[in-house]
Amino acid sequence: MDKAVIKAKKVECIVGLFFLLPPVLGVFAFVLQLFDAGTDFSMLRDLSSNWTNVYLGLMALAGVYLIKDSFYALFLTDKQNEK
Repeated sequence: MDKAVIKAKKVECIVGLFFLLPPVLGVFAFVLQLFDAGTDFSMLRDLSSNWTNVYLGLMALAGVYLIKDSFYALFLTDKQNEK
């Protein structure tokens, strides 16, 4: 594969992982709430909008869509690219 394509796939995967970070933190906070953890993080007091769940869901979908075809590029080395 072309080096530029592999580099673009790596950037795409990193952006996808970045989009997945807030939904994963939201799930972590939800699990803390299930176990009655009274921390400020698990209360999510700053997320007062009803659209927050939709926003986090769309971020998760966008992250998975970006990672779908580009996750393999993170594990390619230069020797594998030459083949």
